[in-house]
Order: sequence, then C-alpha cells, then structure tokens
Amino acid sequence: MSLFVFDRTLAAYTMAVHVLFTYWAISLPFFIVAAEYLGYRKNDPYYLALAKRFAIVMAVLFAVGSAGGAAIAVEFITVWYKWMYLVNELEIMPFVLEVLAFFTEVIFLALYLYGWDRMSRTTHMILGLMIGAGSTASAILIIIVNSWMNTPSGFNVMNYVNNGVLTDINPVSGLWPPAATAEVPMGVAGALFVGFGSLTGYFSLRKLFSKNLTHDDIEYYNRGLKLSIYGAAIDAIFLAWAGDNAGKTLYSIQPLKLATLEGLIHTTKYAPMDLGPIKIPGLLSLLVSWPPNPSTLVLGYSSFVENVRDPIWWLSHAAYDVHAALGILGAIVFWILALFTYYGHKFNVKFLGLNNTLENKIPLAAAFIMGWLQLVAWESGWVAAETGRQPFVIWGPMVQTANGLYTIEAVMWTNEAYNNNPMVYPIGIAIMAALAIAVIGTVYMLKKLFTGREISKDIASITPTFSSSGFTAQAPSVKAMSTHEKEHVGGGMNE
Repeated sequence: MSLFVFDRTLAAYTMAVHVLFTYWAISLPFFIVAAEYLGYRKNDPYYLALAKRFAIVMAVLFAVGSAGGAAIAVEFITVWYKWMYLVNELEIMPFVLEVLAFFTEVIFLALYLYGWDRMSRTTHMILGLMIGAGSTASAILIIIVNSWMNTPSGFNVMNYVNNGVLTDINPVSGLWPPAATAEVPMGVAGALFVGFGSLTGYFSLRKLFSKNLTHDDIEYYNRGLKLSIYGAAIDAIFLAWAGDNAGKTLYSIQPLKLATLEGLIHTTKYAPMDLGPIKIPGLLSLLVSWPPNPSTLVLGYSSFVENVRDPIWWLSHAAYDVHAALGILGAIVFWILALFTYYGHKFNVKFLGLNNTLENKIPLAAAFIMGWLQLVAWESGWVAAETGRQPFVIWGPMVQTANGLYTIEAVMWTNEAYNNNPMVYPIGIAIMAALAIAVIGTVYMLKKLFTGREISKDIASITPTFSSSGFTAQAPSVKAMSTHEKEHVGGGMNE
C-alpha cells in the first residue's frame, strides 16, 4: 500500500472511530439531566436510576472519546503536518478555545459525578447542563476548523494560492468561516438525534429481547424509552431545519460540493433529486433556492474543469444518500412513536400496535431498527462530508476560466498534504491498534455496567421525595416517611 493511500486510510479509520463517541458526549448530558429532573419532579426512582447509571456510562465514554481525540492530535502533527502548519499559522484559535471547552467539560463532569447527594439538586443539575454546554462548545469549535477547510478565511487566500506567501493574517475572522453556517447546526443537531436514537435502540432492544423482566426492569426501560423517543422527536425539528439550511448554504458557497453530494453531472434548471429509485424533477432546485423556485439553475460537474472534480464522487454521493434517507426515515418514525406514546391511550389506534408503543412488538421493533440505523446515518454523513471535499484538503475560491468553465483555486491539494516518510507506517499502525483496543475495552466496560448490577438494586437505593416548595437538598430515607408520603411516592413510580 502506498503512503498516500495508507495516510488517507488512517485518517478515515481514526475519524470513523472517534465520531462514534462524539455524539454521546453531546447528547448524554442532556438525557441524564432530563432524567434527573423528572425523577425529582415526579418523585420517580426509575428516572433517577437512569440518571445515575448513565452518568457512569457518560464518564466511560468520555474517557475513551478523549483518547480517540488524542490519537487524532498525534496524527495531525505527524501524518498531516503540512496541513497542521497552515492551521497553526491561520486557524489555531478554534483549537485553543476547544482546549478550554474540553477542560470545562472535564471539570463539570468530575463535579457532577462527585456531587450526587452532596449539593442541592438544582445546583447538581446545572453542573450536568454545563457538561453538555462544554461538550457542545468543543464540538462546535472542531467543526469550525472543518468549515475553514471548506471555505478558508482570515488571510489573503489568492495571494497564497498565487505566490505561496501568507499575508493579511487575521485569526479572529477565521472563527466563523462561511461553511460554518451549514456545518455547525448540522453537526450539533445530528449528534443529538443520533444520541437519542441510539438510546431508543438500546431501551427497545432490552424490551424486545430480555427474558424474565421484573416490574422494576419494565418501568426502568419504559422511562428511558419515552425520554429518548421524545428527545429524538423534538430534535428532528432542529435537524430538518439544519438539513435545509445546509443545502441552501452549499448552493451559495460550494456548488461543486453540492453537485458531488447530489451526484449532479449536468448543469440544469429543474434539477432533480433522487429519493431511492425515484427521481423527482425540480426538487433539488426547489430546495436549494430562496424563495423556493423549481426552475433554479443548479451547477453540475459539466460546469467545472475536470481536475477539480471529486475522483470518488460516487462514494460521496452514495454515502450522502444513505445519510439523508436514514435521517428522514428516522425523523418520521420517531415522530410517529412520540405522538402515539403521548396520545396513544386517547387515540386507541390498534393498527401496528400503536395503541401501546412501549409494549407492542411492532413499534418496539421499529424503534430498535431505526434507532441503531442512525449510527449508520452518522458515519455515512461524515464519509460524505469528508470525501465530498476531495481532491482538496483545504478548498479555495471558485473562479471562472477563459473557456467559461469554473475551477477551484486550491489552498492545499490532498496529494500535497500527506507525509511521505516511511516512519508513518509504524505510527499509523500503533494508532489503529490503540483505537481498536480502546473500542473493545469500551464494549466490555459498558456490558459490565449494564449487566453487572440488577436494576432493582438501583431502585432500592433511591428514595426521592418531592417538596411543593421546590427541590430539597437531601432525600429522606423511606423509613423516615409518613404513611401518606410512602403512598405518594408509590403513586409517582407508576406515572
């Protein structure tokens, strides 16, 4: 294998592994805090059991995700050091700020884990929200660097392209490159959607395939399933807007990348969009324009010189189709499940078991399949985004040539950016092996966390109470409750 192919394979491998943990870092803190709040609000030990167990899960995933990020950092300064040199000169500010966001996440995670029953409940939940804020900020700052690679800013781009000299450097102006308008909302909304979707897949898996479930088991999984379904359905609104915004932004600033993702070969009005085997004329033109116009001219590959066309456009297009199709199907399924989970008892629609989505096999199977398929959507989305930028590592301005075709003035081509020193082989193999071990260890640890302790023991250790004047700092033991209070808590458990 040539060094060029090896370096690109290593980059694809490390990114594919790392992004498996990024969506958990963004979504889990909000899921956990929501479960904790509902536990206190409803006097419900099942929600609190969810929050406490998944807080430990969050810590494990955070540790492994951090190791993956460290491996990528090593890769940046060894395998892609030519790219890193330009980033260091021009776009280092997001990386510096990301370190601050990362430490914010670390500090509040430690305080949150330590703070159970040691501080007021409101303070503890605020700490949990700060974990989510730190992880989301960290993700946004990394996405900003990726956006800069698509639309570089903060220096005189054309002077560098023509003369190889960096001038007019302004790192602050690179904090929001044009592509960030599309990538940041899509990245955050996608991470939340995949996170809640995966949780839905987990809880429905337990409901479908676990044997001899106790009452505590059923109530615990039902709480988790409801919360994750509602979270996915709510985020689907944000995700729909983010997807529409991304299409319109690409049309304005990167029409070549839009043509790559959509597989549009010929420049045309009434540009079609493929929905599986169905081709709908004018749909792409309608979606990328504002105000919507089905006759909008959309640039295809026929309007660009051949050497700037993506050599693996077919992979980008196929990955994007998988990403979009699974995302749309997931949003529809989660909206249906959320609607009938909340109103099913009123509708009494027995079709497909929608009258009881938490117990009937068909809705549970739909939640299981569509929940875990969002992992495929997440990975395929990153494949589409990264391969869709080829043959450039750092894009450049689009200019028109003398013959009327367009070209891209590249800041850095991919075949210029890689490290051609043979020492890359042992470094890359070590990174691959370390990440593989980390993933295997994570799976083992998560299995122990989920199966090593009975849910009934978690429930028995939690004795929440609700004060009409607000949250109290400590929950009294069951022995200290009056008979009336015990009945009240029992009723809350069955809500």
